[in-house]
Amino acid sequence: MPDHRPAKTEPLRFGVFEVDPSARELRKHGVRIKLQDQPFAVMLILLEKPGKIVTREEIQQRLWPTDTFVEFDKGIYNALKRLREALGDSAENPRYVETLPRRGYRFIAPITNSSLIAAVDIQSEAAPVNLGQTRSRRITLLASLVAFLVAVSGVAVWRTARHPGAPRVLRFRQLTHDGQAKEGPLATDGPRVYFNEILPGPRSAVAQVSVHGGESTPLAIQLSQPTVADVSDDGTDLLLANHEADGDSLWIQPVFGGSPRRVGTVLAHDAAFGPGATNVVYGRGNDVYSINRDGGGLRKLLNAGHVAFAFRYSPDGRLFRFTIFDVQIDDMSIIESSADASIPRKILRGCWGKWTPDGHHFVFQNRHHGRLDFWTLPEMRTIPFLAHVDEPKQLTDGPLDYEYPLPSKDGKTIFALGTARSAELVRYDRRTGQFIPFLAGISAEGVTFSSDGQWVAYASFPEGDLWRSKIDGTEKRQLTFPPLRVFDPKWSPDGQQIAFSADAPELSTVRNVYLISSEGGMPKRVLGSEQSQSDANWSPDGTRLLFGSFFVPSAPIYIFDLRTQSAASVNGSNGTFCPQWSPDGRKIAAAMTNNRRLMLFDVATEKWVEAIGFPVGCPTWSHDGKFIYFKYSRSEGEQPVREGIGRLRVDGGKIENVVDMKDLGHVSTGTFVGWFGLAPDDSPLFARDISAQEIYALEVEWP
Repeated sequence: MPDHRPAKTEPLRFGVFEVDPSARELRKHGVRIKLQDQPFAVMLILLEKPGKIVTREEIQQRLWPTDTFVEFDKGIYNALKRLREALGDSAENPRYVETLPRRGYRFIAPITNSSLIAAVDIQSEAAPVNLGQTRSRRITLLASLVAFLVAVSGVAVWRTARHPGAPRVLRFRQLTHDGQAKEGPLATDGPRVYFNEILPGPRSAVAQVSVHGGESTPLAIQLSQPTVADVSDDGTDLLLANHEADGDSLWIQPVFGGSPRRVGTVLAHDAAFGPGATNVVYGRGNDVYSINRDGGGLRKLLNAGHVAFAFRYSPDGRLFRFTIFDVQIDDMSIIESSADASIPRKILRGCWGKWTPDGHHFVFQNRHHGRLDFWTLPEMRTIPFLAHVDEPKQLTDGPLDYEYPLPSKDGKTIFALGTARSAELVRYDRRTGQFIPFLAGISAEGVTFSSDGQWVAYASFPEGDLWRSKIDGTEKRQLTFPPLRVFDPKWSPDGQQIAFSADAPELSTVRNVYLISSEGGMPKRVLGSEQSQSDANWSPDGTRLLFGSFFVPSAPIYIFDLRTQSAASVNGSNGTFCPQWSPDGRKIAAAMTNNRRLMLFDVATEKWVEAIGFPVGCPTWSHDGKFIYFKYSRSEGEQPVREGIGRLRVDGGKIENVVDMKDLGHVSTGTFVGWFGLAPDDSPLFARDISAQEIYALEVEWP
């Protein structure tokens, strides 16, 4: 009788576990452990390379077809979480699966028979692979396998010959030296680099500098708030955006002078020239459009599902790439489609990518260990089914933040906006109206004080490490270390612990709440949930923690009881963020996600009321609980935008202005938005931006 059973392979063994790849079973002490298909597939991928790093990108490519458009990071995170649960493993103290932050994962336990894993179909999420029912079938499959291995070997040799090593930066050259605040994107016509300068007001201007460096000069442009978006391939026209009340109007400016010409009547948040500069591609909300440069031919290309920007076509015009920003998980991804914008799919984490002129490399930026660096993706278009099998290669590694990569016309240089990020901690003195350095002007944000006013804790900027010291700067101690990146620390009422939010090592876009002793030690995660948690603060008696989730708009506020180790949501709190407990514990202040209006929750009656009817930032209670301080940004009619710090008198509802931000000089800074806090006497604290931004040229050696 013919044999209808699937081919058998000897089980893989590690610790008390056995893995049967053929039957797709995980067993502990001989008892089958339930494990879903994707976690099982991830386990097999890791077992293929015991002791070696497996990147997220490799897992993505193995588990999902190339035309799949899903949130890969979240899928990988969930698969790893379920795998660890099945193995009884821990990300913090791993015995089997180790996380290497922002690099990948590694199977660290000794295993046997690891060579047999290669014979199993890992990508399948259905039944185990049937390797044959008859002898002739097995021979046919074996011959096919040998032919495939020969082909793969040939391709590997070809790939090695084409890409023998990683690109490297030979030299850095600083092109500008004016100390002026700048922002991207950058554009080049060959001999010059164009960029945007931020002037007092704030106002914007387009400036240029020679690719060899020297004095930068502003362009005389007949627009009120112009910024450069792109330059045509022949270098004759600049694509400009001009800030308007409801968006940016688009204009084409001849490089050698003349009046700008508006592109239709459209408004956008970002735009770029299409192939040959015959059309303009722009984003408006989640939609991407194309319009002819004369204003005709307007058509919608696609809905990206998120805000889309950084639109780029490949040099041969066959591919279209852009970046999307998922605000719920604070993550940017590069999306690829054909030139007609059909079948978009995620290919990379990162943003602001652009091809080298020969099309052999795609250069983009991504956050790495809290810093922005450049990466390159070798393009493998000769063999279509192997496209993107190469992993991105890191090109820069600090010490600056490098943004807006722009390959030169000859491809030998990459222009960049380089930023040495730093801040000066200052206190606003209401009596003198002056900003005075505080704690010797350290570069910090998220400053918090113990209840007795003797100790201070803060997150260093831009590193994100948690420090504490006496108020006079003595007994200074670092409490956390990379890869944790700390936000919003808060002292416990008894001064023994500090609560803070930090990016989870397993997934940098998920934030969790941690506790750590004020003397140092191992941070402890409060909840094991993958739900993003932030803005933790203490109840007055120190027995509970209140926190929300900025990146999940519909999420409620939670109260975690440290005595029972249980969490409960606050009634009617869905769609609020930045919750702050009043000093007497009777009220909770929070902002609405959709309109940023300030809401107050009465703990006794469990009722919400609107306290401020215009958009505000995260609220902060005064130490006596009589005021709620908040940041605002408002404009009335034709008046310019006014930014500042206000406060609400809780008893009576009177709103007072405290600080005009224009008086700060340099803008306040922070990891995501301008941070402010309160000193023990309720004086507003700011991290004044003293970063240095210049344009750089990176001379690159390509493999």
